Amino acid sequence: MKGCANLGYCGMGCPINAKQSMLVTTIPAALSRGARLVQRARVLRLVIEGDRVVSCEAAGVAGNGAKPSDTRVRIRARHFVLAAGGIGSPAILIRSDAPDPGGLTGRRTFLHPTVISSAVMPRRVDGHAGAPQSIYSDHFLDNAPLDGPAGFKLESGPTHPVLVGITLPGFGEDHAAWMKKFPHVQVVIALLRDGFHRESRGGRVTLANDGTPSLDYAMPAYLWEGARRAYVAMAEIQFAAGAQTVMPVHEGAKGYSNLKEAREAIEALPMRALAARVVSAHVMGGCAMGPDARTGVVDEDGRHYQLRNLSVHDGSVFPTSVAANPQLSIYALAARSSAALARSLR
Repeated sequence: MKGCANLGYCGMGCPINAKQSMLVTTIPAALSRGARLVQRARVLRLVIEGDRVVSCEAAGVAGNGAKPSDTRVRIRARHFVLAAGGIGSPAILIRSDAPDPGGLTGRRTFLHPTVISSAVMPRRVDGHAGAPQSIYSDHFLDNAPLDGPAGFKLESGPTHPVLVGITLPGFGEDHAAWMKKFPHVQVVIALLRDGFHRESRGGRVTLANDGTPSLDYAMPAYLWEGARRAYVAMAEIQFAAGAQTVMPVHEGAKGYSNLKEAREAIEALPMRALAARVVSAHVMGGCAMGPDARTGVVDEDGRHYQLRNLSVHDGSVFPTSVAANPQLSIYALAARSSAALARSLR
């Protein structure tokens, strides 16, 4: 960051451009080198003839970015690169009827299914104030075999009021009572590792009736078991840090005043969809790279096996999830693939 004013809105987009995002770094650098930026346009499909993409069709968007406009854009290029992420990139390929003999596109899309534990501390935490600060622990990953019980990464992150308000369970007076304690609220999250266990199927990207992508993600039993262990571990840490009350973010939970009470309650919670509040970011997979067309949509340089002038440079090429926030891994893969593509196009 440069010139940070500690506004605390980093996750919403920095209003003073202190955050050194692509908006103020990569995009201006690309434009200065002759790139052309087309904004407020949504890719509809790639036009494919034989084993080549001949053009890309996009529609303009109006208003808040959801309403389509009458503008149409057609882009022709020698080589096309998809970088729309683990949901967007496979959706574009599916909309384009891209060749997919192995039926791999949109499958094995992995998240870090994440469960949360909230606590009320005796002193103000003010987790909403200033630049986001976080600390993490890989203890429960390092001690979990890949194909055994689910490992999880623990993170203690910032608490933006909107994020807390929409995530805490309960309604009416119960919800309002927690929000009144907001300055004293601290949260720990557990990011469950998925993608290695024999039960790992991940999610599947399909298209809704209007052509927009939809992700179906089932939580197998081994992930639910890991979520229960994560609730207990997070409660133990929060009570050790002096928490007055700990509440697993689960529709069946309430605030508990000691670890014994919390542990007994967590063991009895029903672990199922719409009961446990599961959140996530970190979308990976859906256009997996592999050593051949039987196991991958793209090769190890990100080039599509069936379309010789198409590459994918984003997190969708991950064949599994990773056990960490994937931003740097995505950067590294995109940089490697882009450099290789530039050399080959010369």
